[in-house]
Amino acid sequence: MQLLALILYNADGGRRVVSFRPGALNVVTGQSASGKSTLLDIFEYCTGRKTATFPIGPMTDTVSWYAALFQLDTTRAFAARPAPVPGKKTAAQAMLKFGPDLEPPPYTHLAPNTDRHTLRQRLGRFIGIEENHSTTLRSRGPSSTGAHLGHATLLCLQGQSEIADKNHLFHRQSDRYVAVALKQTLPYFLGVAPHDQARKYAQLNAARSRLKQVERDLKRAQDSSDTAHITLAALWHEAHALNLVPASAPPDEDVQAMQTLEEAVLSPATEPPCEHAEEQRNLDLERTCADLREQLRALAADRRLLLAETAAADDYAVSAHIPRGRLASLDLIPPPQDDDARTCVLCSSVLPQPDPTIATLRSSLDRLQRQLDGIDAIRPARRAAFEALHQQTTQLRSQLRAAESALQALAQAGQTNGHLPHADRIDFARGRIHGTLTALQHTMGADLARLSQARDTARAAVEALEAELDPHTQRKQLLARLVPVNRDITLWAHQLQLEHGNQGVHLNPDLLTIEFGTDTGRLPLSRLGSGQNWVGYHVLAHLALHRYFVRQRRPVPRILFLDQPSQVWFPPTTHDGDDQDNEDSLAAERLFQLVHEVVEDLAPDLQVIVCDHVDFPAPWFQEAVVHRWRHSEKLVPVHWADVAGPHNLSRKDR
Repeated sequence: MQLLALILYNADGGRRVVSFRPGALNVVTGQSASGKSTLLDIFEYCTGRKTATFPIGPMTDTVSWYAALFQLDTTRAFAARPAPVPGKKTAAQAMLKFGPDLEPPPYTHLAPNTDRHTLRQRLGRFIGIEENHSTTLRSRGPSSTGAHLGHATLLCLQGQSEIADKNHLFHRQSDRYVAVALKQTLPYFLGVAPHDQARKYAQLNAARSRLKQVERDLKRAQDSSDTAHITLAALWHEAHALNLVPASAPPDEDVQAMQTLEEAVLSPATEPPCEHAEEQRNLDLERTCADLREQLRALAADRRLLLAETAAADDYAVSAHIPRGRLASLDLIPPPQDDDARTCVLCSSVLPQPDPTIATLRSSLDRLQRQLDGIDAIRPARRAAFEALHQQTTQLRSQLRAAESALQALAQAGQTNGHLPHADRIDFARGRIHGTLTALQHTMGADLARLSQARDTARAAVEALEAELDPHTQRKQLLARLVPVNRDITLWAHQLQLEHGNQGVHLNPDLLTIEFGTDTGRLPLSRLGSGQNWVGYHVLAHLALHRYFVRQRRPVPRILFLDQPSQVWFPPTTHDGDDQDNEDSLAAERLFQLVHEVVEDLAPDLQVIVCDHVDFPAPWFQEAVVHRWRHSEKLVPVHWADVAGPHNLSRKDR
């Protein structure tokens, strides 16, 4: 995709066509305020950018449609958008037309047939941007989208205020949402990520969300199962108090306990219920609750004692490490032998008597070390004791809750049907227990098994996608793809005599900047002085990237816009025929000549459009000049000022 022309239309039917040569260096030179920099804004607007950034003045007062004519592989594309109505920053409508021999149509043939989103999508598809979707960030916040033509054009443009920016390397990078989008889509345009990787990331996010939801459902089901287990134990205690089951402790298996209870409540009574025996069982149940509370209090006391011992041991260990560290230097002194006990270990002089100091200190060190080793050795046992206390406490609390629930149910039943005969109260309790058992059967067993299987399936899907989208592998591939880019930047930087050009130049895809190898480590472009270096590395980085895009046939427009690259050598006010400093002129001409050489090397697969004030006399430069706007020659014809602008258009034309 290369640019054949940018076209302006006014409401009177006037048409201004700015033509370009594909596969070549195109220089638009001229005076300030002639409209050169606006060419970049028109290109970006015609490729689908939401916000129009045209300078207020003759253009916004007179132009009613903006258009671009593109050369694609086997056809042409005409993309046009109406000017935003006064008070608005954009126009959603657009016109898109394809054909092998397209030419800019007259004003009367302009009519919207699509919107800017579809225009961007269809043009992107023509240059090879395959469909991909992911959760990325657009200029105004989060959106579900993927790499598209708008992201690709960010790699093709360098505005006047950007090309010499030491803090930002890419177009609109100062916008944090655009910076995030650049980091996310650059791997795709470099060929690291396949076209469906963004879709797989979306699938991974969905799988992770599904796993979290299933885990929450399973946790709730497990909590319900624990509650059901306590309810079942309470029913067992209640049934025992009514003499429906023989034992006071339910079976360990919930299914077996449910079957036993169901058989007990459904079977006919073999003997008349004894009211005195029922009261005795209630008293036994109350004593069971009291015993359980006493056991819980004993466990709580044991836990407090264990915590106190642990805290004391930790305090002692901290205190003991201080003298242990001071005595550690003894390890540097070899232990004395029997034959040299009188020899000083520091100066090797012979002592009249053996020095007992070192032996005493070494004994203290060994004693401290044994004590510290003992504290460390007992830590696992102490942790195991804590775990055992926790398990016992949890079990006793469950038993206490079951017994208390049974007592509460019996008390409520007595208040509800205490006026009934004893036999009828027993039958009423049978029916209530049976109803509760029926409800428990729907919450235990089957749901846990189903949710456990769903959790395992969701976890397997997440693990499979994570293995396929390993960020470490992608990172290695990204750095490998940047090797030829970095090599070209380094070679050209040496050729242009830029600072640190011979010390290894790297494009950092995480920070979106150029870095240089120095004796103190890598430094970013912002740490480098001189506007000449900033402009030079901006141009070289984009040239190297586009050279890579061309050679690897990546889906990026074969267009590079450079606006005012000579500004750091020549202020615009000194460009209109004035004498130029020879050294600065040579440096600026070297940069332009390098761009010319790269374009010729890649011809016809790269088009570079440079808007600048300079007009070098070299034949190759004069051949590259496609437009020279000086004096009355400007982007917007002067006589258009007499034509009504977009604010006077009818609603239909808008």
